[in-house]
Amino acid sequence: MQKINSTILSSVTILIGTIILLLCVFVLPKVAQETVLIHPEVTYLKYPVLLGMYATALPFFYAIYETLIMIQIIEYQSINPSRIVQGLNRIKYSAFVIIVFYVLGIFILDYANALPPIIAVMGFGILLVTIMVGAGASFIKNILIKYQLKLSNS
Repeated sequence: MQKINSTILSSVTILIGTIILLLCVFVLPKVAQETVLIHPEVTYLKYPVLLGMYATALPFFYAIYETLIMIQIIEYQSINPSRIVQGLNRIKYSAFVIIVFYVLGIFILDYANALPPIIAVMGFGILLVTIMVGAGASFIKNILIKYQLKLSNS
């Protein structure tokens, strides 16, 4: 049963990573070009915004990689709490990097009066999801540490 669950979880994780990669490669440049055509006054921000979006994709893919590694560790070994805690820490730090990039980007675009409302809503949505992922990773890490301490005291 665990093999089926880990296979499904790995498949869903890979699917999410693939969808985000395709969005980054194909959709994001088209959206940037459309935005420049609709709002020519923000043409100078096209490449900095694209660069910022791609910069946030790197920690995302690193977190996806760490998730897949943790799934493999759980699947093929007994649960190794120290390695899983380390992976959860890395996911938490990746979420923190994404949060910092988005907050800086939103402030910079707002300061330049180049933040359309729809982009602000999307940015805040991504921020909210990233905060939830970071908090979830931190919560699971704390539970694992308490479990590890409980086992060592017994």
